[in-house]
Amino acid sequence: MSDQEDSALHELQQAMMTFAYAMTRSQVHATFVATLDVKVERAGVSLLRVLRRADEPMSIGAVADRLLVHAPHVTRQVTQLQGQGLVERTRDADDQRIQRVRLTSRGEAVVDQLEEELVDKLRSLLADVDVADVAATARVLRLLSDDTVNDRQGGRGVGERRA
Repeated sequence: MSDQEDSALHELQQAMMTFAYAMTRSQVHATFVATLDVKVERAGVSLLRVLRRADEPMSIGAVADRLLVHAPHVTRQVTQLQGQGLVERTRDADDQRIQRVRLTSRGEAVVDQLEEELVDKLRSLLADVDVADVAATARVLRLLSDDTVNDRQGGRGVGERRA
């Protein structure tokens, strides 16, 4: 690896760490959810976003896998969100031990509003950045996040090449 490549990778790593840290701060979360008519914790926002992208109700275990957390954590979040009318639980038709969860129409509206606010913020911050650079950044971040998720779920390790 050349010095230029090594330098670029170190710069990317530092930028990612700074961004990840900033995005997990409660002040950032509070700013994004301030306009919502519900109180949603950071973990609840992630859960709502996973459910919004699902084609059908998801089991608690599947949500936990997607969020890289343990099922009891998801169960607690679902209980809180259900109390606000954002999600609903049902029993699996084939296995009554399995709970499935889906967004209510109110939950969908909350996620859509939050997503719109996030896109507006990105649009403002990246107004002077070429769209090709934004697309390339999205591809790189998706590659890194997919690799990390796969590694955490017991798949191919971080850094191993795809076939």
